[in-house]
Amino acid sequence: MPRSFTVERESLPAVVQRWIEAIGLGEEELIELVFTERELLIRRPMSPHLRAWAEAMCDQYDRAFRQIVGI
Repeated sequence: MPRSFTVERESLPAVVQRWIEAIGLGEEELIELVFTERELLIRRPMSPHLRAWAEAMCDQYDRAFRQIVGI
């Protein structure tokens, strides 16, 4: 199950900020990092409506993980 974090671009290391610029997201204030089993996705944050729907669909394992990590 993927895990994601939304962070301010300025909070990321310089090398990651260059990746973000290279993929055309250099002007975004918030970036979503999605960690899957074998890859890292960098994207614009999902819309609030889609985020609310996805949150409702999370399974118990994902909710427990978020509580443990504190996000």
